[in-house]
Amino acid sequence: MNDNYDYIKLIEKIRAEKDMDELGTLFMNIISLVGLKMDEVAALNYFIAEQTIRAEHNAKFLKDRLDLDVKGLGVEGIFKVQEALVNVYVEKMQ
Repeated sequence: MNDNYDYIKLIEKIRAEKDMDELGTLFMNIISLVGLKMDEVAALNYFIAEQTIRAEHNAKFLKDRLDLDVKGLGVEGIFKVQEALVNVYVEKMQ
C-alpha cells in the first residue's frame, strides 16, 4: 500500500469519526515533517482560524446570530472569536 493511499484512508477515518485527538496528531506529524518553527505554527494557526471565521457561511452565521461583522477584525479580534468558539466547544465536551 502506498503512503498517499494510507493518508487518504486516515483522513476518511478522521472525517467519519471527527476524532480531534487523531486529527491533532496528524497535524503535529505534518508540522514535524515540514519542520515548522513555533512562529510558523502560530502563523498557520492564525491563517486557519481567520479563513474559517471569514468563510462566507460562517461570517453570515456570526452576523445573523451575534451581529458580529468579522470582515474588519484584526488579529486580536480573530483570536477573541476563536477563544469564544473553543470555550463553547470545551463546554460541550464536558
